[in-house]
Amino acid sequence: MAFTYHSPADLQALGEKIRKKAIEVTMDQAESYGEAQQAANNDATRSDTGQQTQVPGYTTPTSGRPDDEGNLRAYVTQAYAEIPAMFAGFALPNPDDSRSMLDALYSVAATVQVDLQLTSRNNTVATPQAVSPITGTAQVGEVVDLINGHMKQWTGGAALAFEQYLKNNVRAAALQREFALSLALGLEVQLEINRRINTDIWEIGQKTYKALEGLDAWCPGANASKSVALLTIAGAIAAVIFAGATAGAGGAAFAAAVGVEGLQSLATTLSNTGPLQNKKVDIGGMTVPPIIAGMQNAMTELSKSIDALQCDLTSSLSTFAQDVGKNWNKLLIPGPDELNAARTANSAALRTEGGFYAR
Repeated sequence: MAFTYHSPADLQALGEKIRKKAIEVTMDQAESYGEAQQAANNDATRSDTGQQTQVPGYTTPTSGRPDDEGNLRAYVTQAYAEIPAMFAGFALPNPDDSRSMLDALYSVAATVQVDLQLTSRNNTVATPQAVSPITGTAQVGEVVDLINGHMKQWTGGAALAFEQYLKNNVRAAALQREFALSLALGLEVQLEINRRINTDIWEIGQKTYKALEGLDAWCPGANASKSVALLTIAGAIAAVIFAGATAGAGGAAFAAAVGVEGLQSLATTLSNTGPLQNKKVDIGGMTVPPIIAGMQNAMTELSKSIDALQCDLTSSLSTFAQDVGKNWNKLLIPGPDELNAARTANSAALRTEGGFYAR
């Protein structure tokens, strides 16, 4: 299913819509009205005796009974005042706005070393779109071949050292490509987590509103006030890592990103998390309070899943960073000593017998 982004304003509006419906149903449905009257009276007693009230900040009204219509509406309004903020708290920037950053990383990978398996695919998970080398550049292998062609007549120790230096750069290019792809994967995973956060919080809101509407019906039945929210957040990492295996002939980069020359890719580390199933959370009840409680429970489950995924991603990135550190000298190749020693020599010294060209 294609991703539909819901802005902070959308989430705020959804929360306000749910709050309004919760108040309306409470005041209109006999069972919910009775429960609210009891809750208001209990909180008034707590307020009068200096105890903590269930509705934060509630105080006994100065006129009328706590459970009369006017005071009860004020009590219910206060009880559900935080619902819009609960939804707004999950607001995030549009993940698809970061497409250009991903394209840039994939272009870097294609620039240092072209790989025919690095191709774009068309599915719900964002994947390489810009797979061509950066304009005006050439991949490392082509540059090395060009230099070798010009250096065929050069012989001696310095020539051999420089030849080995070029070979090392070709090997480094494979590592640099892997480095760029792993950076892209880390961003890809984070963006997929954000997409599913946005999708799941919207799902929670829609199912909460549906359950409240069930109570608002003329003849609510046993199932009229029950909804089930399907939370997809747990599968965010798996969706990115394993998508390449099911993308068909279109394929994608991450299926092949298994690491090279001792550098373990981020894809390899993250693949240990394994696929996780979507989770169903019930949101329902025959009165408003259990429906709102179900909504809060679904939000708690979403938050727990977010924390778990962020821990997995952070841990994998840390492991990858440590591996990059171990391979740093292979990623960035220093010049050969024979060339470094001649860096400050003038042209006359280089041309003397025993000079640079004779080494």
